[in-house]
Amino acid sequence: MRLNSVLRNESKLSVRTHRFSLMLLIYILVLSVGTLLFYNGYSSDVYASGINPQSAVTLYIAMAVIQAILLMFIVPSLTATSICSEREKQTLDILLSTRLSPLQIVLGKLSASSLKVIILIICTIPLYSICGLIGGIRLSNILILTGSFIINTIFVGAIGIFVSTYLKTSKAATALCYALVLFIFAGTIVIAYIVFLVNMTKLGYTSGKTPAISPIAYLSPATGFFMMLYNQVGFGGNSMYFIGQLGLAKYTEYISVAIQIVLSCGFIALAARRLNPLNKRKKKVKIKAKKSVKE
Repeated sequence: MRLNSVLRNESKLSVRTHRFSLMLLIYILVLSVGTLLFYNGYSSDVYASGINPQSAVTLYIAMAVIQAILLMFIVPSLTATSICSEREKQTLDILLSTRLSPLQIVLGKLSASSLKVIILIICTIPLYSICGLIGGIRLSNILILTGSFIINTIFVGAIGIFVSTYLKTSKAATALCYALVLFIFAGTIVIAYIVFLVNMTKLGYTSGKTPAISPIAYLSPATGFFMMLYNQVGFGGNSMYFIGQLGLAKYTEYISVAIQIVLSCGFIALAARRLNPLNKRKKKVKIKAKKSVKE
């Protein structure tokens, strides 16, 4: 199987830069320091009260949430400038004149950017293994969480590539990408919650009935992420009753993954269509034809 030339060249150049090495160091350092501080406090408690597997669950949830937030800030900065940088360097036309199709260029850029983040994700697996050593977390939980992060990375990367093909400057593309990611992750949940409150008001608070959450909530990867953590380790307290009242499906995480895959394919297809210079020529021909007919 022949490797995509864009992926091969981008990968060789990116891993040799000091910026990538520094990003890898800072990323691992932040998570490692937090894990070591927690483990230090946990070790002192072991001598006093014995092993508590619930502490491993707390560490697992905290690390997963922190890593998800870090990835949401890292991925758009890497992918939103992938096509814009080529346009600013005036090398996009040269790239389009090669034998590579627009779809291959988009997939190569997306794969090269996502590969950097996937390296970061894989490097954090040993940190999660500490939770397995304490107890309460299985290896399958860590692998499923890693796969979820990889799918989220590809999804956010597809958004960045899509935005990068439509805007000309890197700053504008990065800002718009962050805005779209924030809307999809948090804005859809806010909209779903507002719809939930409106339906709750219509039913009446004294009726005893609770409406199901709006399907809009499934568009947010955050919904599937938290349901995945809930199904793996739970959150304790009255979380089971609260989630049951919202009417979320049992397999919400799988629904979220399916939606992300479909949307990623759609963003990639639109980006490749936008990047295709033949489509621009067809539009110009149609505009000229309409003008000539009017005249």
